[in-house]
Amino acid sequence: MFNTLASLAGLRIDDNRVVEFLKDNGFKYPAKPFISNRASDTSYWVQNKKLGIDLLFQAKNYLTRYPLIPGNKKGIFVPVLNSARWYNNKSNTIFPEDLDFSHSFEALKTKLGEPTMKSSDISPIWLNDDGTESFYRWKKTLDHERELVWGLQFDDDHTIREFTLGLQYRNPLFHMYDEWEYEDFEDFMGSKGFYRTAHLMFLQWAIDRDLIKTGHISAAQVKTGAAPVTAWIQCLNRGYILAEDFTSEEAFIRAYINNLSGHDILYTQDVAFAFLTDDALKQNYFSEEATTQLNTITYNEENYAIVKSIIDQRLTEYKSHQFKNSK
Repeated sequence: MFNTLASLAGLRIDDNRVVEFLKDNGFKYPAKPFISNRASDTSYWVQNKKLGIDLLFQAKNYLTRYPLIPGNKKGIFVPVLNSARWYNNKSNTIFPEDLDFSHSFEALKTKLGEPTMKSSDISPIWLNDDGTESFYRWKKTLDHERELVWGLQFDDDHTIREFTLGLQYRNPLFHMYDEWEYEDFEDFMGSKGFYRTAHLMFLQWAIDRDLIKTGHISAAQVKTGAAPVTAWIQCLNRGYILAEDFTSEEAFIRAYINNLSGHDILYTQDVAFAFLTDDALKQNYFSEEATTQLNTITYNEENYAIVKSIIDQRLTEYKSHQFKNSK
């Protein structure tokens, strides 16, 4: 079962090999296999409780090898088999390293080494009340070219929660434009708004600090002023920004952009507070009035200097105490 699912990972839901696997193994083929961009979800699970296996079909995978697949109508996309998870082994699956659900934490470390991730690596809010880790995870590469990985999660009740197999997980920090809505770089260049401006200035800050991967020659040109930061975005040939696009300070960037520190320190909130002069608007910077004011912020040297100072200060705080004493 493990090797079979590994061979199917990344294939579209209507691929004959996937359809046959679902039928032969008692999975119900979804009545509506394709996903609309008007839906709230971009993925769905197909479950088989008798086997103890869930299959995730996802349209947005944020992997170059697995781009969005348009359906036969505009706004419709075809999901691929993103991952499988086993929450028991009624299927008698043979896992790598002869692992099974009975393995202890020490036995897992003996076979797999130290955990790849612990709960607090995501955010301190995932810790138990007594400060202990709520879970540990291992992730191992199965096929680098296909971006295929497998792993497991060991919980604080001293049991393996699940084994997993599937495509490498990617989750954007933010979007400059969204292909899901059929946007492209030209749409981005013609757009305006607070979040566009704030994210551009964050990228400018990262480039100035040499935190952007140098695979895109325009990064050096942006730093010297020979090209705008939008030139680097164009070189990406995609509308989303990943933590993997940065060379270092990824932990700070993830925590600050996604408010993961557990101390309510968020980049866009900092920027909004810096430019809103009315305290009432600061308390509700998502309001229409506040949004109208924020959308007037322009990306210029004066405003960038303000934002750069904010980010520099937050980086210093994060390195010192991970925002524990920040206000």
